[in-house]
Amino acid sequence: MATTGDRRTGYDITSVPAETVLAALQAAVPPSANAGVVWWIYAGQGPGTPHLVVGLRGERGALVWQEHGAAHLPADGDGAASADYFSLQGGHFPQPEGNEVPAELVLRAVREFAQTRVRPECVAWKLP
Repeated sequence: MATTGDRRTGYDITSVPAETVLAALQAAVPPSANAGVVWWIYAGQGPGTPHLVVGLRGERGALVWQEHGAAHLPADGDGAASADYFSLQGGHFPQPEGNEVPAELVLRAVREFAQTRVRPECVAWKLP
């Protein structure tokens, strides 16, 4: 996973405890009040590994499940336009319209993914 010092952009949950990942996500400071921070959470390494793209932006957050070249969004996600999210290194990764959910659900999905290593069932997913 890409890192710059302790400023990770991704985590392999097979090698990093869930509590470490959750603490890092919650401790990150967004670049502005209207933007969020984004990470890639994997259950293993290798080409084509399914993963979660997660972001936090105050009380809201972004979720995308990537698998077999398809991006699944939360069925009850909101956001009428794409939202600005940035990596901790400053890379701009706007998140698609309709993928924001309460931050609490983002953290629950990360915890479930760390435990099961499959697409979190605490989220109802849809293809856009």
